[in-house]
Amino acid sequence: MSVESVRIPELSAAGAAMVPSFRHVYGDSPEQFVEVFGDPAAASATVVFVHGGYFRPRTDLAHARPLARALAEAGVLVASVEYRRLGGQPLLLDDVTAGIDSVCTGLTGWGVSEHARQNLIVSGHSAGGCLVLAWASHLPEEGPRIRLRPLAPVTDLLREVEAGLGDGAVLDYMGVRPEDDLEAYLRHDPRSRAVCIPARVDVHSIHGNADATVDVEFSRVFPAALTELAGANHADVIDPDSPFFPQVRSLLLG
Repeated sequence: MSVESVRIPELSAAGAAMVPSFRHVYGDSPEQFVEVFGDPAAASATVVFVHGGYFRPRTDLAHARPLARALAEAGVLVASVEYRRLGGQPLLLDDVTAGIDSVCTGLTGWGVSEHARQNLIVSGHSAGGCLVLAWASHLPEEGPRIRLRPLAPVTDLLREVEAGLGDGAVLDYMGVRPEDDLEAYLRHDPRSRAVCIPARVDVHSIHGNADATVDVEFSRVFPAALTELAGANHADVIDPDSPFFPQVRSLLLG
């Protein structure tokens, strides 16, 4: 059994007991909501976070609650986005886009200062890293600056399918092979769309070089800044109890 398969459930168990400051609904589905951690009035920055789970329905945002709480304790507002995880590629990216848009629209009404609204960080772990990279690639050139901080992101959907990685998770997510619907992949694949990410988005990936779930090589060949964490595995980058967490937090918020 890999380290990742042990530690992610542990994080989920810890997260189950954590209660967010409030929940924000952005759609009609029970899974279209955002959990908000921290004090909106006192926040120095806003972090929108998209959890991972290799696009599988069984993994929800519970395992990311310890990370959200730890970041909120550092003085920022954390909005953790849940999304429909039923497969069929439009749902996930559309939900993440709607969730992030809804958070950004709601910040003023939540009492978040202009400084914290403009100090916007968007992050995602694993499949969530894939989703925020794809989201950023569809943004217009003009707009506010955004710091994008993918954690151990899935960056190449075509290569994932070709190699059969993740027990076929990407193929299940997309619902079709690239040769049967290349257009769908070209809408969702971060590696194919990297050139479309506008210059106002500062992309900096964080990835452990001992990651046995998403190989760090994917981040090495992605055209963006990368910090490799020597010895860190897939869960270490979101685990507040990990020895790597202080560096992850600094890279996210600094």
